[in-house]
This record gives sequence, structure tokens and C-alpha cells, in this order.
Amino acid sequence: MSTIEQRRARFREMHNDANAFLMPNPFGIGTAQILEGLGFDCLATTSAGHAFSLGYRDAEGFITREMALLHAAEIVNATTLPVNGDLENGFGDSPNDVADTIEGAIEAGLAGCSIEDYSQDPDNPYYSLEHSVERIAAAVETKNRIAPDFVLTARSEAPIQTPEDLAEAIKRLQAYSAVGADCLYAPDLLRIDDIKTVLGEIDKPLNLLAGRRHFNYTRKELAELGVARISIGAGLARVAYGAFVAAAESIVDGGTFAAFGEAVGFKEFDSYLKGRKSGQLEG
Repeated sequence: MSTIEQRRARFREMHNDANAFLMPNPFGIGTAQILEGLGFDCLATTSAGHAFSLGYRDAEGFITREMALLHAAEIVNATTLPVNGDLENGFGDSPNDVADTIEGAIEAGLAGCSIEDYSQDPDNPYYSLEHSVERIAAAVETKNRIAPDFVLTARSEAPIQTPEDLAEAIKRLQAYSAVGADCLYAPDLLRIDDIKTVLGEIDKPLNLLAGRRHFNYTRKELAELGVARISIGAGLARVAYGAFVAAAESIVDGGTFAAFGEAVGFKEFDSYLKGRKSGQLEG
């Protein structure tokens, strides 16, 4: 079994226990190495964090499939941990587009990825249920044929503000599960009662998004509920860029430099980062 296959098998095994394992999202090689050095067991890319690092808005079509998969491969090659890919809507509307993205994700060495039903079309932002299911089914067929241990996460993206919204999200998650999705994810799940309801209505591991405002639950609380996986999304990227903006504002507005008293020192960073020579990782 290759190293990449071992990572995939390890990542799949992590989903077998509803223990709310943590999956933070680096947005570059350095942040991936820092997170591994801190002791996390797996990582995931973040479409928003990647877009921000390139000066783009998220989920507006600026990041191509090729760009996202190159970025994912860089993260995979920078760490020994399993890496999940945030691959948005699969970089195309059709099931064939999604299948191509899954094949590319496997070639990039990812241990899994998520595919969402957000279309990026402002007039029709969410794919119909029927079309969404066809897209997930195409992803399942592709990964089962090439790399069965690859963990496919299906995402229901629409806001969850009313009981009707929650019922629609559950209907979608159940449909994605029925065609073979390995993990389920509704990023707008926030209220504890809604989380409990979803957990009672699905038969696959549930991922929750914790890297956002007003998410005040602990990992222990979520594990006790039966949540399998916790991702951070763009949360760490937003914290990092927020600190950058605050420090820069203190310079331009007040001409003060006190913010750098809170900065992490070079030795701390060096303790996590691998050596690099001629653009390649050493060791």
C-alpha cells in the first residue's frame, strides 16, 4: 500500500467513530506544516482561504479546477497527514464535470473531498435536488472505481433559518447518502436542536463547520451529540488576515507599532516549518 493509500485508509477510519475529530484548514504550505507540528491528525484545504491568498473573492469562479488541485497537491506534499479537499461545486455544473474533479483530486493525493450544491449562479444559486443527486452519484462512481477509500463529503449549502429550511437540508443529505456519499455536511447548521435533529435523520458521519462567529460549542459537547468531524473552513485564514489588517491599520492610522509585541517569534515558526532548498521540501 502506498503512502497516499495509507493516508486515505487512515482518514476513512477516523470517520468510523462519532468522536468529533478536528480537521483544521491551512491556506498554504507554511500553515499546513504549522498545523501538523501542533499535533492535528488531518487537514483540509479551504477554498476561501486559498482565494484570499491570491487576491480573489471566494466561490465566484476565479479559482479554476487546475488552480485548486495544484494548491491541494502542494498541501498534500507538505505534510504527512491525510488532506481533505474543499473543491466547491466540482468546478462545473454537470455530473461529468464533478467526475473529472474527483479524478483530479485522487491524482493530487487527497484523502477525500467535499462537493457542494451551490451553483455560483446568482439567479439560481442552488442546484435542484435531482441534479444535485446526479452530481454526487457521478462523484461516487468515480471514486469507487479509482480509489474506494477516498472519502466523499456531500454538502447542502442553503441557509437553515426555518423548519422548512431544515427539512429541505435533511432531504438533500439523505438523498446524497442514498447514492453513496461517505460523509454529510450542511455548513449552515448552527442551533444545537437542529444538529440533534439532523443526526437523528441521517445514517452517515456528519461534519460541522466551527470556524465562524457564534459557534460556541466545545468539541466534547459535539462528540457527545454524535458529530463525527469538525472543520474550521476559512476561520483560521480570517483570523490571520484579521490580525494582519489590525496591525496594518495601527501603522497607517496612528503610526504605532505595538501590535508586533504580540507577534510569534521566528524560533516558534522555525520549530514547525521544514527546511526548503531550491523550491523543494527536504526530507
